[in-house]
Amino acid sequence: MSKKIAVLMIASVFLCGSLFAMCGSCGSCGSGDAAVAKKGKEALMNVNNTICPVTGEKVDMKDRVTAEYKGKVYNLCCPACIKDFNAEPEKYSAKVK
Repeated sequence: MSKKIAVLMIASVFLCGSLFAMCGSCGSCGSGDAAVAKKGKEALMNVNNTICPVTGEKVDMKDRVTAEYKGKVYNLCCPACIKDFNAEPEKYSAKVK
């Protein structure tokens, strides 16, 4: 009996992990490249900026990180920029044309 429970638990963890990896809503799994990502019932629009609004550096699209603000997804050059962007999103989102 305990072997069956263990197998079911492992299968559940694997299945949930696989579904989470395929969701595409966070952008980290590679499927977030689409111009519009689904997040729950709302649609988020990627503004597809190639210059980081925080540092002014070019965004390496392979290694980019993203931040969301008012239904839009902004590309940032590095994880350190997320904190700054989230602290003053109005300021940094205004820099993106």
